[in-house]
Amino acid sequence: MASTSEGAGRFGPAEIGLLVTVSLVWGAAYVFIRVGIVLGATPIAYAAVRYLLAAVAFAILAAVRRVPWPSRKAIFVSVGIGGTLFIGLYGGLLYWGEQYATGGYAAVLASTLPLWTVLIGFSILPAEHLGGKGLAGIAVGFVGTAVLVYPQISGSPLGSWQGPVFVLGAMVAGATATILLRRLGRGPQGLWQISSQFAVGGALLGVIALVLPVPEALPANSGVLEALAVLVLLSSVIGYFAYFALHHRVGPTRANVVAYLTPLVGIAIGSGFYGEPVTSWEIAGVLVVFVGVSLVLWEAARRQPLPPSAAPVAQPHPPARPED
Repeated sequence: MASTSEGAGRFGPAEIGLLVTVSLVWGAAYVFIRVGIVLGATPIAYAAVRYLLAAVAFAILAAVRRVPWPSRKAIFVSVGIGGTLFIGLYGGLLYWGEQYATGGYAAVLASTLPLWTVLIGFSILPAEHLGGKGLAGIAVGFVGTAVLVYPQISGSPLGSWQGPVFVLGAMVAGATATILLRRLGRGPQGLWQISSQFAVGGALLGVIALVLPVPEALPANSGVLEALAVLVLLSSVIGYFAYFALHHRVGPTRANVVAYLTPLVGIAIGSGFYGEPVTSWEIAGVLVVFVGVSLVLWEAARRQPLPPSAAPVAQPHPPARPED
C-alpha cells in the first residue's frame, strides 16, 4: 500500500468519490435539521439525541473493527476540543440557528467555513501563512458573507438576525475546533475518539436541554424519526467517516472544497422537495463567497502538501504505525 504522503493533496477518483459523498449527506443534513424542527423537535434536545445515537453507532463500528483504545491524552484532547467545540458548541449553535433559517440558507452560510478555517489557522498555526491571493480571497469571501446576511440583519421580511448570527457562530466554532485539534492532537483520530466526541457533545447538549428555562421536546412522529435517522446514519456516520478520510488524504484546506457543493445540495433539496425559497441575495452572496474560497484554495494548491503527521485532524481508521 502506498504511503499517505504520496499524492497527498491530489484529487484522484477515490478523493472525488469521498468529496461527492460528503457533499450529498452534509448538504442534506441542513435540510433535515430544519425538517425536524418544523415538525416539532426543539433544537437542543434534537441535537443531543442525534449526537448520542451517533456516538453509539461509532462505538459499535469501533468494536466490530477491533480498533484499539487510544491513549488517555489522545482521548482528553479529542473530547476536550472535539466534544465541546466541534460537536457541542457547533451543533448547539447550528440547531438553534435553524429555528430562524431555512435548511438551504443554513447550507449557504456553511460555505464560509473554509474562510473561517484559514483565517483562524493563520492566527494559531505559524505554518498556515497567507500570501496575496489568500488574503484577497478572505476579503472577497467576507464581502460575500455580508451580502448573505444583510437582508436578515437589516430587519427585512426575508428573515431575522438570529438565523445568520447563530449559524455563522457554528461555523466559527467548527473552524476553531478543527485548527485546535490539528495543533494539539497527536496524529489522526480513530473511531473511539470520534465516538467520544459525539458522546461528550451530545451529553453536554442534553444537560443544556434540561436546564434551559424553555420546554424541550422530541416528538416521536414519523417525520421527526425519519429526519433523525437520516442525520444519524447518513450525515453523522457516513458523512464524518468520509470527511475525515478526505481530510487525511488531501489536508484541511483542500478538504473544505466541500463548501462548494454542500450549499448547492442543500438548496436543491430544500427548494425541490420542501419548497424553501431561494432569494437573489443568497445566489449573489454564495457566488461571491465561492470566488473568495477559490482564491484561498488556489494559493493552498501551490504549497507543498503537509506531511501526514501534520495534516490530519481526524481519521476513522488510521494506518498502522510503529509504537513510540
